[in-house]
Amino acid sequence: MSMINRCAVTVKAKEPFIKWLNSLPSALDIKIDIDRVNRETSVYLLQEYDFDDERESLLEHFYDLIFDEQLFSWWEAEEDWPARRTFSMFKQWFDVEFHSMVIDCVDAPLERQE
Repeated sequence: MSMINRCAVTVKAKEPFIKWLNSLPSALDIKIDIDRVNRETSVYLLQEYDFDDERESLLEHFYDLIFDEQLFSWWEAEEDWPARRTFSMFKQWFDVEFHSMVIDCVDAPLERQE
């Protein structure tokens, strides 16, 4: 096992995101609930930090990438995404949890898939 030089961030949807999802045109008339969306949360690896008070600025640096990925994972038509996605909006739509220790338990190289 080895610790890697990243922190992990888990992202969970809040009600405004669910409301947006349910406002989209759908071929299935199924209402999506928060439990379904948050059943499997995404985990993002960000640069490591030394002090807890660095979390906010770190998140502010990466929120736009995470926001886009969260939207894309549920709805690929970018023209239906909110046009102006701010850091404040991101925090209204998602809960974020930081994990400062990321430990790789697998004895094999990491593989990237873009």
